[in-house]
Amino acid sequence: GNGCFSWFPGFPDDRYITQHITAGMGHLDRMGVTAVRKDSRMEQMVQKSLAYMDQKMQDRYEYLKAQAKKGLLKLEENNLDYIEIHYLYTRSYFMDISVDDRCREGFDYFMKQASAYWLQNDIYMQGMIALALHRVGNTTVPGAIIRSLNERALRSEEMGMYWKTGRGYFWYQAPVETQALMVEVYDEVAGDKKSVEDLKVWLLKQKQTQDWRTTKATAEACYALLRRGT
Repeated sequence: GNGCFSWFPGFPDDRYITQHITAGMGHLDRMGVTAVRKDSRMEQMVQKSLAYMDQKMQDRYEYLKAQAKKGLLKLEENNLDYIEIHYLYTRSYFMDISVDDRCREGFDYFMKQASAYWLQNDIYMQGMIALALHRVGNTTVPGAIIRSLNERALRSEEMGMYWKTGRGYFWYQAPVETQALMVEVYDEVAGDKKSVEDLKVWLLKQKQTQDWRTTKATAEACYALLRRGT
């Protein structure tokens, strides 16, 4: 009823999985799947999930303001966490659907945080920040992120272009999803067609030599491979 999704039927609302599913709708929309916008039930579902996400983001901002008032933190310091970066990335697919005025202050705050503190995040989060800022018209920070990514990238004829990333149990410690996002970053932000193809090589090699590990990783990899380049 409040626009969210849960991990399983009957479970409480979950912010991450709501954002993940909504980002998936954004992927389908970018691929030209018309149902996302033209099917009334689908459109309503997306709009409700966006409203839920916006409110959760604003709630977090209000909490930070309350903590700052108590002297427990400073708003100008780094208060950007994984879930807010993921929110900005997901929200950026639907910027034609405006953020409610009640949530605008929080949205602007976290966008400013992303611009200021991108360097203190890992490669996956930096990619999300680059896309989110690029989609709202910021060209300076995304350009700096691309330059930084280029400096740290590894390249080989066999494996293509990739980065050394850790593997873990959390959603933000996912090498396949990270690589898939980088395809999106280098296509949309950098406009670098050669790198896009080199990034795809690593994704395909993972499938050839191991697997893509999860259904979530597989969906992200397919989106990266199908959406861009040859």
